[in-house]
Amino acid sequence: MSKKSIIKLGIALMAVLLTTTIVIIFYTTVFVPKPITEIKKSTVYIGGLYGKYPSKNHSRSYIEFKDDGNFVLMYDDSRRSQEDYGDDGAGYAQNIICFFGKYKMENGNYLIKPTNGARVVFKDSASVDRGVISFYKEKNYEKDLRAVGDIVCKLKNGRYMLGAPTEDKKSYRKDVYYYLLYNKSDIKKLPSSPEEFRKQFKMDKKAEQERLAE
Repeated sequence: MSKKSIIKLGIALMAVLLTTTIVIIFYTTVFVPKPITEIKKSTVYIGGLYGKYPSKNHSRSYIEFKDDGNFVLMYDDSRRSQEDYGDDGAGYAQNIICFFGKYKMENGNYLIKPTNGARVVFKDSASVDRGVISFYKEKNYEKDLRAVGDIVCKLKNGRYMLGAPTEDKKSYRKDVYYYLLYNKSDIKKLPSSPEEFRKQFKMDKKAEQERLAE
């Protein structure tokens, strides 16, 4: 191989390497979910259970902070395999819970306390896919002293964790569910009220009657 051919081959290899590097950087920047280090208002963030970004069939949370001091928090436990759940009805089943309330800043953290909420329950995985529920319930938390709320706290590495607050309300408890917040949410808009949340689903009247008859 001539010296000229070797130079051309070297240039070609460098071009391929440079292109590959650019593609990897672009993919990582645009498509790969990253833990957030900044919270923007009116933006939906997705929470990965125990710090791992949720795969298609994992439970997850969503949270959005509004400019007016309100928040919306949604726990979606409807994605797992049907075998992972127990009975249908209002018990341990595929369900989604939505909380609405106020937040305040304290020690650089977001303390969130619900004023009301709503829950839907699905009979089975097929019902989840069709958006058909067998149970719906609303609850008011304004006078419920047990509703201490949750915390979105900033960790030492700058990331944000959603969980139950510690007693001093400076961090999250590690003995119950907690969620690391990511920037690539698969939902862009959360319902702004229980009524709006309820309208997203159809009620299976037969399944509801069977549950009430139990």
